[in-house]
Amino acid sequence: MGRVLMQYLAMKTDPVMASLIDSDIKELKIAATKLFKDATMLGGIGFGTSFLKWIASFAAM
Repeated sequence: MGRVLMQYLAMKTDPVMASLIDSDIKELKIAATKLFKDATMLGGIGFGTSFLKWIASFAAM
């Protein structure tokens, strides 16, 4: 009985789906670094503060 339950709960991973998720995560990292680079280029204390507030509110959601 225990073995049947463990086989039922075992998660089957699809290599295609895993590679798609991996590529999406890589794209998100690239987008985040570009956003941070562009935000630092704009400079200014006011923009940096509002940007950090936006990130904090997004993280709180």
